[in-house]
Amino acid sequence: MSDVRIGAHRGAMCHAPENTLPAFETAVAMGTWRIELDVRRTRDGVLVLLHDDSVDRTTDGTGKLAEMDYDAVRRLRCPGAVPLPTFSETLEFARDRVRLLVEIKDSACVDEVTYSIRCAGLWETCTISCFDEAVLRRVKALEPRIDTAFFHLAQGDLNLRKVREELGCRLLIVWPPGADPAQVAAARAAGMDVRCGLGDNVSFEETAEVVRRMAAMGANEISCGRPDWIARIVAEL
Repeated sequence: MSDVRIGAHRGAMCHAPENTLPAFETAVAMGTWRIELDVRRTRDGVLVLLHDDSVDRTTDGTGKLAEMDYDAVRRLRCPGAVPLPTFSETLEFARDRVRLLVEIKDSACVDEVTYSIRCAGLWETCTISCFDEAVLRRVKALEPRIDTAFFHLAQGDLNLRKVREELGCRLLIVWPPGADPAQVAAARAAGMDVRCGLGDNVSFEETAEVVRRMAAMGANEISCGRPDWIARIVAEL
């Protein structure tokens, strides 16, 4: 049995609406160790789970989330009459059940996200990611106990000393096309975990090939919108 951990992308998003509690519930039932999700803020300051800057693609509404008050957002529905959860609701869902990888989509809400995790007492089971390095630095300044993650999705140089020591990241997130075996090995040797995300629109056979290759490279967490597939593949490694 492999020690590769099972990740879920926006929950089990291929089985239930992305970034919703049903998607997270499904992911947990499939053996997921950590769920990735996206956080944004409404106009009146409520943290809500949403990947895009607008609600158009995933709900029955239209408009930019940052221009909407939560009173309007809470009436929106994803497919299956599923509401958009707040970040607070999500933290309570995850308590004692699953770890969370929280991607901050709106850099301006870093303080609120960090404080929410700290107030919930879930700093040991939440990791914050963001493409903005200033956000990662801010998280560590506000609450050093919360782990942060660094995205390295394309081929190129990787300054691990900066990532590990200056930014304080303990998780490296890679994408298969840009994954370099030497960099993955160096990150693992530096005490970092390496999470690989892969596409949600590929076949089981393609998924299995990527999982096996990335596991052999040293990635110890692999994620997609079908965590049940990853569980099946990992069980045979």
